[in-house]
Amino acid sequence: MYSGTNIILVTNNESMIGLLSSELVQLRNIDSILIRNYQNTLETVESEKPQAVIINCQNSMEEPFCLDLIRKIKEISSIPIILLVESYNPTFIKVANKNGISDVLSIQYGNSEILMRTIWSLQKNELRQQHKKYEKLLTQLNAFDDKTGFYTPKYSDRVFQNEIDYLRSKGIDGVFVALEPNKNSRLQPSIDNMIDTIKNNTRATDTVAHTKSKDTFYLLLENTNLEGAMVVWNRINKAVGADEAICAVVCPVENRDYDEIEQILKEGLELAKTSPNFLHIVQSSQKKNDNWLENEVQTPQTSPKDFKLFRQIFHKKVEKVVKPAIEELIEEYKDVLFNTETPFVETDDSFSVKFVNKRQESEFKLTQKSNSIEVEAIHNGLDSPENKNYTIGLNDITTREIQNEFEDFILDFKTCL
Repeated sequence: MYSGTNIILVTNNESMIGLLSSELVQLRNIDSILIRNYQNTLETVESEKPQAVIINCQNSMEEPFCLDLIRKIKEISSIPIILLVESYNPTFIKVANKNGISDVLSIQYGNSEILMRTIWSLQKNELRQQHKKYEKLLTQLNAFDDKTGFYTPKYSDRVFQNEIDYLRSKGIDGVFVALEPNKNSRLQPSIDNMIDTIKNNTRATDTVAHTKSKDTFYLLLENTNLEGAMVVWNRINKAVGADEAICAVVCPVENRDYDEIEQILKEGLELAKTSPNFLHIVQSSQKKNDNWLENEVQTPQTSPKDFKLFRQIFHKKVEKVVKPAIEELIEEYKDVLFNTETPFVETDDSFSVKFVNKRQESEFKLTQKSNSIEVEAIHNGLDSPENKNYTIGLNDITTREIQNEFEDFILDFKTCL
């Protein structure tokens, strides 16, 4: 059940009040709209606990007040915030995205789309509240620690085995990473530091648990291979801020059950204490799939035969890494991509994803160029900074890196609408 107040409309433009409130009140018979300005919104959010906030930013003079309000709302509430703008400023919209808005709309979109996007935000908020209920239940059962966001030692074995079964049923790769402070180092990170670092460098689809050893953490990185896991490890190690501060084990799931993996991780942490960089990598039985670049592409000098081989390797990367990474993000951002076609296009030397709707056409494209890959992010009708063109090596095409680049592409597409 919704509370009596569903939506707060923030605007200093009196002409917008009648237009928007008359349209928004059509959402449901029990919906009500409160009109506020920038100065008294925060107090109303705290007292009324609405399902959504719509902020109408009319011009560049209002932008600093708008960004400050978004930040302050997010400090006290997780409710969705819809930004309604009258002019396009990509820098402002990008900062608003980082501050936590759920959606951005142009006032020129028309009433029907404003209504539809608001409905989505209300539905997403309902799902978020339902998710919180489940988290609360798991916390009461001592299966989940709501302070850290990690699973507890009591049920971690069941959780991980369930996740492994899910990955296997879907044919998805996964890699475990075990982390603990290096007890031989004088620069050991605190447990709170490790928790914050892990949370900042894992995705919502990753599974993290505290082990029975209070300072050891197991991470299951979904839809990730050894290369992607190494990217995560390097980021965590760098974020801790001290070399040799953490011992780590990286182990692909493959056909192993959790009991076997847990034993490997325990033994691996002991081996890591005397390993270079305090890191122990459990080599994949499918090592060739993850390391064929080192064996098959040796030098930048390519003959016609090498070029053909490089093309084969490129297409393997597309099938095993690029497509799954992009498909996951398209599903994650399906609300943003509503009414947008997302076809995949492959040729002998390229792979691309197009975003096409009635307002904008954009393309994310990887093209084989001799022994390197050209990456293009093209938004029709716009110049930099949204449009990008740069070159990377095949070794740089990992799940994490592709998702980082493609997520930026989605957010840029969103600001172009």
